[in-house]
Amino acid sequence: MPGRGPLRQSQVIAPFGPGAIHTDRFGVSLICCGLDHWFSKIENETDCDEFKIIDEWRINRSLGVDHLRKPPDYRNTIPGIDVPNIGMTIPFLRFPTWHYCSNCGHMKKTSLTYQGLKDKNICPVCYTEKSFKIPLVQVRFAVVCDHGHIHDFPWNEWAHQDFSPDCGEDSLRLVEYGGGTLDSIEVICTKCKKRKRLGGITSGELKIKGEPFQCNGRRLWLHDNEGIGCGRPVRGVLRNSSNIYFSQIFSSIFLPKIDKKTDVEIEEITRILEKPGISDLIDVLISMDTPIETILEKIKGQYGKYFQEYNERQVLSALQAYLNTEKEPQDCEASSGDSYDRESFRREEYRILAEEWDIPYLNSEKVDLEKYSDAVSLIFSKIMLIKKVRETRVFTGFTRLDPPEDQNFFELRRSLWLNDPEPSNSWLPASIVNGEGLFLEFNRTTLVQWLEGPEKETIGNRISNLRRNYENASRERGGFGLFNELHPVFILIHTVSHLLMNQLTFECGYSSASLRERLYFSTDESSPMAALLIYTAAGDSEGTMGGLVRMGKPGLFEPMLKDAVRKSQWCSADPVCMELGDMGGQGPYSCNLAACHNCALVPETSCEEFNRFLDRGLVTGTVENRALGFLNVIFDQV
Repeated sequence: MPGRGPLRQSQVIAPFGPGAIHTDRFGVSLICCGLDHWFSKIENETDCDEFKIIDEWRINRSLGVDHLRKPPDYRNTIPGIDVPNIGMTIPFLRFPTWHYCSNCGHMKKTSLTYQGLKDKNICPVCYTEKSFKIPLVQVRFAVVCDHGHIHDFPWNEWAHQDFSPDCGEDSLRLVEYGGGTLDSIEVICTKCKKRKRLGGITSGELKIKGEPFQCNGRRLWLHDNEGIGCGRPVRGVLRNSSNIYFSQIFSSIFLPKIDKKTDVEIEEITRILEKPGISDLIDVLISMDTPIETILEKIKGQYGKYFQEYNERQVLSALQAYLNTEKEPQDCEASSGDSYDRESFRREEYRILAEEWDIPYLNSEKVDLEKYSDAVSLIFSKIMLIKKVRETRVFTGFTRLDPPEDQNFFELRRSLWLNDPEPSNSWLPASIVNGEGLFLEFNRTTLVQWLEGPEKETIGNRISNLRRNYENASRERGGFGLFNELHPVFILIHTVSHLLMNQLTFECGYSSASLRERLYFSTDESSPMAALLIYTAAGDSEGTMGGLVRMGKPGLFEPMLKDAVRKSQWCSADPVCMELGDMGGQGPYSCNLAACHNCALVPETSCEEFNRFLDRGLVTGTVENRALGFLNVIFDQV
């Protein structure tokens, strides 16, 4: 669809991935097609190599895919230059297909395909009776089910209140009476004069004569005309409503396959081994149970030019590291993408980010805590300046009506493909963001002293209120996503992360949505975690200018931290905000205590828990009890 309202590659990951509705610059509402059609113009599979992301081994392992792909970008021919993959586009279909005349209300159903401005539909009634060329516009309504299907609104059935109406679809008219509610819109059949208003179509299940209208299971964005026999009740929605599409994004920080900083050469060689041609040769030799020495000989024989800078020992060590990662045992469910161990996945990041690195895509520096003030060393046990970091965001599926509440990748992936690809060629779309960040590890000794201190009972009571609210919400919704345990330390880390992000937007000049958090928490006694990563999430140069790293340096970090603590002591909505926290909670499902948009909330795209499970009281205390706050106690001591 060249020229039809271009999208950035990252936008095709979220929020306009497969099954999402996008309105182009000419006002036409379109739905993004499934992954079967993204690279359908490429005849030779090797032409896809330039779009493959081949070094995200952790994601491939966790999601059970062979590789990731960047969305194709549209390219024009350039005289005298051989441009590969010219004219590739991501196909979109016109949806809704029902249109109406803004003058007379005549309704007409068109095809899903759309050919641009030349495909304008003119109202036949106005043109025949008055010679007016009035273009038909798309209706604003559709129906969806909670299994992710979307269809045109059943206008004919709704007007006649009959599942099998006799009148044809060409006799319908859509009339608006100028009111501010859906009850002021009416669909009328000009043949039998039956009519029905739209009031209540978005408030619950769509019913005709008391019987629910059932979903047929057709996935139009996949060109699935047969359907899968869904049978779920449907609900009317506005085509641009926020609950019509929720992307599920799997995010990962790039980590090297090696553990030792001194083996940078091995990491570089490993990246060479991941090249499509070399990795294919290795896979073939492995399938033949070829000894590793023979594999090394074959690789150097065919691709020796890539390894001229390295000795045989380094290449052999890199090959062993590559094979160990490829052969790493996986849980059968995790390899199919059905589930994965989130704590183990994050623990890998936690371990690497806590060390100094200087390799492609990851450059970090540890700062000596003695250079900071005494308060900082009591709060944190480690501060890492992440000068370079790469995040990969993978689109794993979507839901409608309600956001995804778990990591059931396998179920959601069924809505992305009409025909599942072979396991050896399975892939998901992804985008890469390069940026910088601050990694802060909390002092465990100080945390234990705070938890076991004189305010132990008060802390427990506050968390029990929050936990009760969460459990009630989970029962009400039949499941409620929670990535971490509701523990006082987790609530503390999460709230500190939000306070720092809000302060950094003022100190560094970042936009409020340019920063994101990653929380590392575990109560495992053998290997506990209590850390956070704040990093830039913007896909442009804003995230690579060094401003975030600069604020982590001694002399700048301390006043920034103190300002964040000072501002959190009094919210502009206090005393109401703090009192609501003391009374049991606020926000959606009361899953926050003393935290609101004026003090501790950030854009939802920046928060891992969708702005839930926050409490300023655990950070800086309450008005009556400042000793409750972890940071407030420390700053008072020093």
